[in-house]
Amino acid sequence: MKVLILDDDQDICTLLKMFFEKRHFTVLTANSLIDGLKVIDEAQPDILFMDNILPDGDGWKAAQTIKIKYPDLNINLMSAKDRSFTSLEDYDDVIWEKPIAVPQLETYLQFLTKNIQV
Repeated sequence: MKVLILDDDQDICTLLKMFFEKRHFTVLTANSLIDGLKVIDEAQPDILFMDNILPDGDGWKAAQTIKIKYPDLNINLMSAKDRSFTSLEDYDDVIWEKPIAVPQLETYLQFLTKNIQV
């Protein structure tokens, strides 16, 4: 399975990449919305971890368009500062508050394995 980590914070990218590679996922990273959208179109990852505030746009607003284009993509929205996700009640994917703990990621992978056939 392929995971795309779309975040301008290099530390988050590195930590998530290490977590998923240790579990034998193929991991791609991008640090801007434009680069991330290119990776999604070209590599078609199975899982996306996307930050809200990116240098060139609002990741969470882009998530709605991405979900329409790629309905099977498991989108995970992340934010350390912005709490606007409380207005996204209709959003059916996962919303993470940074920092993300390893036990949370382990639980998420267990859910995916049971429900999505990772």
